[in-house]
Amino acid sequence: MSTHVPLSSGSPLLELAGVCRSFGGVVALEPTTLAVVPGEILGLVGENGAGKSTLIRLISGVLSPDHGEISWQGRGVELDSPRRAIDLGIATIHQELEYCGHLTVAENMLLGERWPRRWGGRIDWEAMRAEAGRRLLRAGCEVAADVEFSRLTAVEKQLVAIATALARDARLLILDEPTASLAAPDARRLIDHLKTIRDSGVAIIYVSHRLDEVLELSDRIAVLRDGELVHLAEAEALDGPDLVREMVGRPLQQVFPRTRDDSSTGDGPSSTTGNVLLRVQNLSRNGMFEGVSLDVQAGEVVGLAGLVGAGRSELARAIYGLYRPDSGTMELLGQPWQPKSPWDALEAGLVYLPEERKRHGLVADHDVSSTLAIGIRDRLTRWGLVREAEQRRRVTGMISAYDIRCSGPGQLVGTLSGGNQQKALLARWLERDPRVLILDEPTRGVDVGAKAEIHSVVDRLAAAGHGVLLISSDLPEVVGMSDRVLVMSRGSLVAECHGETQTEREVLQAAAGLAPVSREAEGC
Repeated sequence: MSTHVPLSSGSPLLELAGVCRSFGGVVALEPTTLAVVPGEILGLVGENGAGKSTLIRLISGVLSPDHGEISWQGRGVELDSPRRAIDLGIATIHQELEYCGHLTVAENMLLGERWPRRWGGRIDWEAMRAEAGRRLLRAGCEVAADVEFSRLTAVEKQLVAIATALARDARLLILDEPTASLAAPDARRLIDHLKTIRDSGVAIIYVSHRLDEVLELSDRIAVLRDGELVHLAEAEALDGPDLVREMVGRPLQQVFPRTRDDSSTGDGPSSTTGNVLLRVQNLSRNGMFEGVSLDVQAGEVVGLAGLVGAGRSELARAIYGLYRPDSGTMELLGQPWQPKSPWDALEAGLVYLPEERKRHGLVADHDVSSTLAIGIRDRLTRWGLVREAEQRRRVTGMISAYDIRCSGPGQLVGTLSGGNQQKALLARWLERDPRVLILDEPTRGVDVGAKAEIHSVVDRLAAAGHGVLLISSDLPEVVGMSDRVLVMSRGSLVAECHGETQTEREVLQAAAGLAPVSREAEGC
């Protein structure tokens, strides 16, 4: 946790006094009083639906408060638009960055500004690149200004967004889940960069579900629960269990539940060939992965770890039928497996939850009912017609069984919290009773309560004899949930860790190419 002493701690940069907001009679944010001072990082945590997004939108000018006052540098202000907030020096960098991928870094940084011109009105591209380069240099961002934005890594995109905000004289940065899509080394790079920015006197509101990062970075931490600011304290006075308890209003009994019996000889993991549900041998696809071999057994959670770009998601898509491998063989439930489409996988008892649920798993303007029913639509139709009563019964049962928190089956799935969207995806495919599940970053961007629920579902699936291939960049999760952890690096499997011998450090070392290649050792 931070031991930094905020600059000018007696002079708030931003003050909220009794600020609140409701939507259609539903209170999203209770009257909240909060201050941010220059040169501090204020951690903001809470479950999805706790009011964090509403608070951020009030500060950034997207929403206006129903009541209360907002002050900036000691003067009352009306943040009636995002433009007004930006002009004051408030910059919000969202989890899903907004940019033009086909434009260069320089062009993206200067969007909305008057571009330099040559004689005759032509754009002075050289001057533009030079100006962007100066801005990047001042922000300590080592990215070339003439590179196409889409070619940047995830962490480079974040750094450019921060540099752009600082170049526009931002005094307060609001960062919403900035490390959600970053591997551990990239997250570390961003965290170190934020500390440097903080030390220059810029204030930061840091929103994240990664509590270890919040504790390390923050000078103070504010906790929201059910729209109310329930706790505000110095970071050094808190620890992980304290934050979880304040966020959910109760202690979580176990971070990584395990009800399955590792010694089981029936449904549990076993070296018996008959228990192998999925087998991949020497699978390759040019430019994505090469010579990958793995087994997933009944009653087993197999973790698949690696850095961003290691080829994990590409491998999962090939197993599921979204990509066709160039070579290698697969078996599913003891039979040769050559899927021609994802529908083949569903019919055979294999389901896949994609990494980017909003882009590849959900249709935001579909309601909860149709989202859940998609997975079993073939079982709800008779003579080409949907049995509406049966669909309502099944959907109501899924909402209850998976604790999908919504106003009802008619609510748009895009308006649900991240955790409830993920639970809806899980429910949709689990209703088909698959034998093998491939879960790609299943808890990314969800709060600690929903994360614990998803962990519990995964554990119950394994205990019931299903096989789970768990892809995760969250090292504590992939180590804590898995019976075995396979590590990928640059498209190849480079290590395998077993049971109690696996540690986060060893997995990260293997992913970074710092550990000896070993598929047989009891550790990495």
